[in-house]
Amino acid sequence: MKKIPIALVFFLTLSTLFLYQPQTAEAQSLTMRGSPRSMQGIRPLTMGGAFSAIDGSDENALFYNPAAINDYEKKFHFQFLLPTVEFSYKAIPFFADDLLDLADDIDAAADDAAKINVFDAFAAANTGRYEEVGIRGPIAIMMHKYITASIFYENRSTMALLNPASSTIDLEALSQGGVQVGSAYGFWDDQLQVGLALKFLGRHLIDERITQRDVVVNNDFTDAISFEEIGFGFGVDLGAQAKIPFKYKAWEYLDPTIALTIQDVGDTRFFMGDDVGRTKESITLGWAVHPDYWKLKTQFAMDFRDLEHNTDFITKFHLGYEVMWPEIGKFLRSASIRAGLGQGYLSGGFGLDFKYFKLNAGTWGREQGKRTRQRESRMFGLQLASGF
Repeated sequence: MKKIPIALVFFLTLSTLFLYQPQTAEAQSLTMRGSPRSMQGIRPLTMGGAFSAIDGSDENALFYNPAAINDYEKKFHFQFLLPTVEFSYKAIPFFADDLLDLADDIDAAADDAAKINVFDAFAAANTGRYEEVGIRGPIAIMMHKYITASIFYENRSTMALLNPASSTIDLEALSQGGVQVGSAYGFWDDQLQVGLALKFLGRHLIDERITQRDVVVNNDFTDAISFEEIGFGFGVDLGAQAKIPFKYKAWEYLDPTIALTIQDVGDTRFFMGDDVGRTKESITLGWAVHPDYWKLKTQFAMDFRDLEHNTDFITKFHLGYEVMWPEIGKFLRSASIRAGLGQGYLSGGFGLDFKYFKLNAGTWGREQGKRTRQRESRMFGLQLASGF
């Protein structure tokens, strides 16, 4: 019993060191408001984003809490071609048709006045509109109890017309990719797990506010957009998970886990290339229980994210639940249903793990405004994976 208090004291000491930091109130870009800031998986998103204290069982551990890498088996597993596609309700026709038609109409206009009229008419017809699309996934990922590595890519693009007082279009598109390598180690029979992840990134950023002036001074509509901002950088994630076992049946049945992560420690900066912004540090404190019913395995999790940021409580609060039926058959190995609450918006989805591939799908809400609960963007996502 002497080892348990040591683990608990160690974990609480880490929590104290990292939670009591000066808060900052900084506006975040449309593409970088989520947490973690990169490689958000469909499974965590449909669980309301509450994932830091979840056991490591898939590729998400590397990106949400590297300490959970220690839950992997002591043999190598590989996965390939894991694209995750996400989009808001009317994003596909907006990006694929409406914007292209706008560019064609502006370029075909006879003079500057006609160009402004086309632009103003589009802005008036779409005022209040916010759409986004994204694609992400590990190109390849290697998973092992002591080391995990991934080559990954992601893109998230947003288009917003949120200012009714003027004709402006806010366009953001962030693309980044690189290599992330993580390692974890367990102490006291894995009652305490700590992990570290290093990431080497390349980033391309488009951040434009298109106005009437841009329409007039550029020969083509696309000339108003700069495509040349590219940078390269390095980041660090730290994580810890702890199980505090007490000799009580109810406690053992719940099997509680607490977690602490510090992602993008000290902000992930891009030192080479153009100014493509930085990824803000995010501190998360999480908790999860794992009660089982009959053949069903369940997980109930809660996260408080971005603790050092001066934002409303609801933006920090994430709640998630997953119920899984394992070992269904030789071809369908398991099926899962998920639900959650992230930043005040409901989420839900399902997962099917087949012998040679897996499928995750679901929906979740994302805030459009700069304040909480202003206006929801309802997102939908789909992920396919294969591996061995």
